[in-house]
Amino acid sequence: MTEPILRWAGSKKKLLPILKSASPKSFNRYLEPFVGSAVLYLQLPRTPAVLGDLNEHLIETYKSLREHPRAVWNRLSKMSTSSEFYYELRQQEIDQLNGLDRAARFIYLNRFCFNGVYRTNKEGHFNVARGLGALKIPAWDVVRDFASSIKDADLCSGDFEKVVARARAGNFLYLDPPYAEAGKRDRGEYGTGSFKEIDIDRLTNAMKVADSRGASVLLSYSKHSKLLSKLEGWNVTHLSVFRNVAGFANKRRNADEILVSNYPWTYK
Repeated sequence: MTEPILRWAGSKKKLLPILKSASPKSFNRYLEPFVGSAVLYLQLPRTPAVLGDLNEHLIETYKSLREHPRAVWNRLSKMSTSSEFYYELRQQEIDQLNGLDRAARFIYLNRFCFNGVYRTNKEGHFNVARGLGALKIPAWDVVRDFASSIKDADLCSGDFEKVVARARAGNFLYLDPPYAEAGKRDRGEYGTGSFKEIDIDRLTNAMKVADSRGASVLLSYSKHSKLLSKLEGWNVTHLSVFRNVAGFANKRRNADEILVSNYPWTYK
């Protein structure tokens, strides 16, 4: 199977066997409005797809990579893996770069930053520190295969409702929004304007509309009483997932998560 090109905080890589089991056996189009690293999409049978995200830099990177994979990789492969270079690249003003250079910069910073976190300051500048460990630039075959996998996908940036509104009968809609917590300070994770607790009503209402149109809907989220009350009658599966919260060893714990769908499936 194709590998993601990015490391992404909150990725469902550990849940892939369960998510694949929970996915419909057949569908004619796949939609994902919080696409991130596209880890589930890459594991499913290839169909027409709509892949969206609020992070416009992420979507721009995917578009550049899809159209010019070799040119993006050529830029990546020439970049130093030193800590000094990481911070020099991080300081670059992206509006002074062309699309291919912006894509290479985005991928490089993501691959070498701390835990694959995307975080910006109030001015919108990426401010994550360099990570530790065996960090590396992806090989050409990984870049090539990923670019090929999104070749025919409709890539769009913007609010999740734009993608959810396109769900129709026979479609599979998968949603994996950032986990929102009441009173949590906004540190810029996932970029400016990312999903918050106040958006739960919009999310559940959009899911109900997609359901009324005949789409198969699957949501992965943290156990949240407000969300569950809004989706009463839907199929709910409770999971306990080992998480490395905030990336620190002393913060490791089991987290209560849920899968919510408008169709039955059996958790094995």
